[in-house]
Amino acid sequence: MQYTLENLVIYPLIPEMFIALMAMFILLLDVFLTDAKKKLVPALSILTLLTAMIISFCAVGDAPVSAFFNYVIQDSFAAFSKGLICAAGIFTIVMSQRYMKGESHLGEYYVLILFSILGMMLMVSANNFLSMYLGMELMALSVYVLVGYQRDMLRSSEAALKYFVLGSLASCMLLYGVTFLYGVSGSLHFSDVAKALSHHEAQTSMAVLTGLVFIMAGFAFKVSMAPFHMWTPDTYEGAPTPITAFMSVAPKVAGFVLFIRVLHDALAPMLNEYVTILSVLAVLSMIIGNLAAIAQRSIKRMLAYSTVGHVGFILLGVISATEEGYTAVLFYMLIYLFMTMGVFSVLLLMRRDGLKGELLDDFAGLIHVHKGYAIAMVLLMFSMAGIPFLGGFWAKFYVFMSAFNAGYTQLALIGLLFSAIGAFYYIRVIKYVLFDSEREAFNPLSDKPLQAVLVLCTLFVLVSGFFPDPLIKVCQAALVGFI
Repeated sequence: MQYTLENLVIYPLIPEMFIALMAMFILLLDVFLTDAKKKLVPALSILTLLTAMIISFCAVGDAPVSAFFNYVIQDSFAAFSKGLICAAGIFTIVMSQRYMKGESHLGEYYVLILFSILGMMLMVSANNFLSMYLGMELMALSVYVLVGYQRDMLRSSEAALKYFVLGSLASCMLLYGVTFLYGVSGSLHFSDVAKALSHHEAQTSMAVLTGLVFIMAGFAFKVSMAPFHMWTPDTYEGAPTPITAFMSVAPKVAGFVLFIRVLHDALAPMLNEYVTILSVLAVLSMIIGNLAAIAQRSIKRMLAYSTVGHVGFILLGVISATEEGYTAVLFYMLIYLFMTMGVFSVLLLMRRDGLKGELLDDFAGLIHVHKGYAIAMVLLMFSMAGIPFLGGFWAKFYVFMSAFNAGYTQLALIGLLFSAIGAFYYIRVIKYVLFDSEREAFNPLSDKPLQAVLVLCTLFVLVSGFFPDPLIKVCQAALVGFI
């Protein structure tokens, strides 16, 4: 490709540039604000993400548009993903305001959230392995710091260190895999790699397979696929609770969208090979995630293993490699966003008077303490378990059906089996909430913004269970121009 000024189209990058400029502006502004006006920082951060979300949707045209010498691409697939990522960021900022109250350098905390979202937005628009890696590292470096933000807490520092060391190893594996594909194709653009792989000769087969395996391993770490999930439980438990909620959703959305784009645009000629690898990872994720969650007494660790299990279910849609499968993945991530943010809202609303709401015992008798929180928690747990007719039921239904229709009947049946097994630990939480006696006196927290997040998430999960079709159509529209 010839790099000329005619190729330098940058307007599709306006959402990313806007977030970058606003993040730097907020960082400088925070220095000059008095303590009484520090609330302006999270408000500006939320406004930034809302504006970036609107710009992303407005920038979508009838056809995909490449930018910056074809290093990034703007299409409806990327815009939908950016909307989910920005929504996760907005929820996180709302959830953080009371939780992080009293922590030092809060301006930097919100700026790091913005920079991590900037990295994710670059990831989902990547059309080249170089831009993919830059976005991925910007996200990762920001999240490493956010995980260890409560540096006075030993578990927070320990979680950040584990995440950083293992994340660095995963990045090296990903880069190592990319070098093999570059050696075979002579290019880092996804389309050029796909052309080279479709005509690669027998003597380069080992290099191609090696590159594929290492790239798969790198992505597996980023989205918590087993057996590359080893960082997930400790990191989720040690990170500040709003950041745990953020990590549960936003990096997963960015990781899966980028993963689908790489598989579809760059590795499509290796379909049989990558399906074999992903099938093994999906089964391991469903087994390890759902069985390990049963043994947990900390709800944050339980949700960490639950995430691994959900990743296994989402992989069924990726393995299908069809429009139906990718639609199911987008729908699953949309529902998962609201389910997860709702559950973590309940956890945060229970954090008061030394009670952190992180153990299953803390939820005992919640129905007698606050019926509203208890009902919301029950609905969200039922949805995560896939009980009809809630949003989580349709999320699992569509990924299972996509795998079944694509001919992967055994994988769909394994998914059904472990979905039933996984329902146990969700229903166990419901048992604590509804049927156990309160184990210590507790006055639930009253936080209007956080309560609004809980109500919104619960209503979304409830309504989407009865009317999933409009959301499915939105997810199908997001794939126009990509498939």
